[in-house]
Amino acid sequence: MIRVFRGNDRIEGLRSPVLAIGNFDGIHLGHQALLKKAMELSLESGVDSVAFTFDPHPIKVLAPEKYLPLITPTEKKIKIMEELGISAVICAEFNLDFANLHPRSFVKNVLVDTIGARDVVVGFNYAFGKGKQGGTEFLRSMGEEYGFRLHVVDPVKIGGAVVSSSKVREAIWGGNVKLAFTLLGRPYDMEGVVVQGRKRGKILGFPTANIETKGELFPKSGVYASVLVLNGNRYNAVANVGKHPTFPDDPFSVEAHIFDFNYDIYGEKVDLLFIERIRDDVAFPTPAALVAQISQDVLKAKEILK
Repeated sequence: MIRVFRGNDRIEGLRSPVLAIGNFDGIHLGHQALLKKAMELSLESGVDSVAFTFDPHPIKVLAPEKYLPLITPTEKKIKIMEELGISAVICAEFNLDFANLHPRSFVKNVLVDTIGARDVVVGFNYAFGKGKQGGTEFLRSMGEEYGFRLHVVDPVKIGGAVVSSSKVREAIWGGNVKLAFTLLGRPYDMEGVVVQGRKRGKILGFPTANIETKGELFPKSGVYASVLVLNGNRYNAVANVGKHPTFPDDPFSVEAHIFDFNYDIYGEKVDLLFIERIRDDVAFPTPAALVAQISQDVLKAKEILK
């Protein structure tokens, strides 16, 4: 099981670890390249592979007025890192004191004295310390001084463009979950609990699981071919994100009509995977017209998911 050190936890029991540093929001293919490099080095040396990240995300402290919904909440990030094979995660508390650390203080006090890193793995554009004064060349010189090796991972590109958290976020906002799938190396997903809704879907003949989620990043309103994971089992579904224009009084929601499924799952934890966008959310003149369109959505989703 992965070990997790949070905030002011004492960091103990790490064996001269290989340390991968980053925000890792999304853990997209670029992030995965860093983590895989750390794991390769740790296997060569027989030591721990450790991810060093921040909670909260630095932008939420340094520029709270900016709207930056996280792609992966901290607990989800840790879960994915564990699945990838990372030994431990350090979730450093990011605050103004941390932000004002001089790069040399960060290296000496945190990387060397506290963690005892043997190797440090960063991305090609890594910058750190007060005002981001420290870069990869500074970190390399610190490594020579304090006895750790620096490994800089080249950018991962798809279609000539560098994979980044901002590109993932833009794809999801725009409803292009298929592109997000490519950049992440897995479907974009939102975890939550099934709660009581207005039972509108059941009345229309397409009962839905209404999902209450703590996720921050919602795909563009619309209808999606999806997979719902419940207790480790996967069920094909068609999901709707947003309000229901045909029924203006309905609130914003995330809900999924699960195919060939007739069980009471209120209160169950589920994970909704977005596979491909089918259409926009539009108003229909009558409930019957909406039902006809949902039938087409189901057929389209089944074709995509098979």
